[in-house]
Parts: sequence; structure tokens; C-alpha cells
Amino acid sequence: MSDRNKIPVLAAPLQGVTDNVWRMAQHEVFGGVDAYYSPFMRVERGEVRRKDLRDVEPDRNAGITLIPQILACQPDHALMMVDALQQKGYRRIDINLGCPFPPIALHRKGSGMLAYPELVDQLFKALSKAEGVDYSVKMRIGWDHNDQWRDILPLMEIIRPVNIAVHPRTGKQQYKGELDIEQFEALLAASPWPVIYNGSLRTVEDIETITNRYPALAAVMVGSGLAANPGMLAPDVTPEDYRRFHDLLVEGYTEQLNGGKAQLVRHLQDIWQNFLPGTSHKLFKAIRKSHTLDQYQTAAAAALAAVETALNPQEEGEDQ
Repeated sequence: MSDRNKIPVLAAPLQGVTDNVWRMAQHEVFGGVDAYYSPFMRVERGEVRRKDLRDVEPDRNAGITLIPQILACQPDHALMMVDALQQKGYRRIDINLGCPFPPIALHRKGSGMLAYPELVDQLFKALSKAEGVDYSVKMRIGWDHNDQWRDILPLMEIIRPVNIAVHPRTGKQQYKGELDIEQFEALLAASPWPVIYNGSLRTVEDIETITNRYPALAAVMVGSGLAANPGMLAPDVTPEDYRRFHDLLVEGYTEQLNGGKAQLVRHLQDIWQNFLPGTSHKLFKAIRKSHTLDQYQTAAAAALAAVETALNPQEEGEDQ
């Protein structure tokens, strides 16, 4: 990206994708990310999920700037996570008011909280009592109405966030439909807090377009675009870089997953739901139908050999 220092680029959290193995591989091979946000932590059965705590262990995230994210509608659950993160040395924590996944949102968590300002108020008041921590917020413009942010923005004064990352869709839209740029512009103009743009940034050109349009932005946050092409921010990448990235994923998950080769294959298959979406149907099908690690490795090697086609499917005539 030209004038690389113009604006920070942040890696958005994607459940099941951007864990510590993915983050470290992206950082080592491609880079270009100023800070990574962890997929949200949650409390289950009265305790912070151990899997989530392992993901943010400092020694598993050495050399990168990691901002852990929490998701809760119950203040006591939120404070449990804050306490656990502070014990690991974190002093900056992100609050998830953006997750649109119905099983989450319909329980008044994530973007579902945006329809209930009183719950946000209670959550923020509880979080504000934790000493020595700075908060940021990732949010949608609303849950089922595109202007619900107007009731939420004044509540930010309670926690005085470092910044607010805004995806200009409602939670009910999930990732479909038009971005509501008018509401985003209204929020940007009204916010006394630094605003980050998040949503449908798939290329460096998309980033440059949005930053040129809104020079007041504090940063941009890239999610699915970076998961699809982890090298999107790096100049002069080669097919070998993507093979090396994939090798680091295999190595990292082999070390961290304890369910044997079958679990490893399933997890790697899940990565391909987002990775290189321009991969031909035939190659993608071979990855999905793999039953053994050897079968998977053979199928993945074939797909990675066609990485340039996968990154430029329209140019090469591939069906997306």
C-alpha cells in the first residue's frame, strides 16, 4: 500500500480463523498488520473458556500487538474475563458489540446488545470499575435498526474508549446487503472518540479508497479480506509465500491441537472456508473430501500450486 504509514491497519477477529497460529503465521510470512484482535472470549459454565485463555497466552503471541476481545452481556462475566486478562499482563481490552451470529446476538450479546441500551449501560458501568485497563469497542450500527448506534454512542462516555471500530451494517444483515455509509458518516461526525472503519475491505485499493474518503479515520480494520488473502498487505508476494504460510499453519495446529490427525484435518479444512476463495471448485472439493492427513496435504498442495489463479479468479476465468 502506498504511503504505508498513513493509517494503521488492524486485523479483525474471525472466530475459528484468526487464532494465535494464524496470527503468527500471517505476521511471519506477510506482515503489514499493526495490531491483531483476538476472537472473542466468553464465559461458559461459570468460568472463562480455557481455550480462549490459551489463545491469548503472551508466549503464543510473541512479537505482535494483540488486543484481546471479550463478549458478554452479564457484567460479572465481563469482569471475570477482564481479571483473567489483567493477570496475563493485558492492559488493553476490546468489547464486542458487533457479533451478528444469531445464537450469540439473540441472547443479547454482540450486536444483539445494541437494541438494549440499558444492558450496555450496565455493562459499561461495571467495566469502568476495573482499574488499569483501557477499552475499545467493536460494533455494528445497530441490531435490527440502522440508527441504534445513536442510543449507544452517549454511553461510551462511561468507559471513554481508546477507539470505536464500526461495521456499517446491522447485526441482522450479518455480512450481506449494502453497507449503510450514510449512518457510518453520521456516527463518524458525531463521535468524540477515534473511529475505525471495518467492513468489506478486500484489497489494498479498497483501503486506500476508504482512507482517502474519510481522512479523519483513526485506522481501518480488515477481516474477511485478510482471511481470504493473508498476503493482501504485503508487496511482492510469491506463491512460495502462501505455501510457507500454509506450512506454518500445519505445523502450529499439529503442535496445539490434541485430537490427533483427524481433528487437524478438520480444522485445516475449515480454514479453507475463508482462505483463497478463488480456488477452483474441483480443488476445493478435493480438500473438503480428504479423510486422512496425506489426502489433505496432496489436495492442499494442488490448490497452493494454483494460488495465483485463486487470487485472480476473474482474470483467469475461474468460477468463484
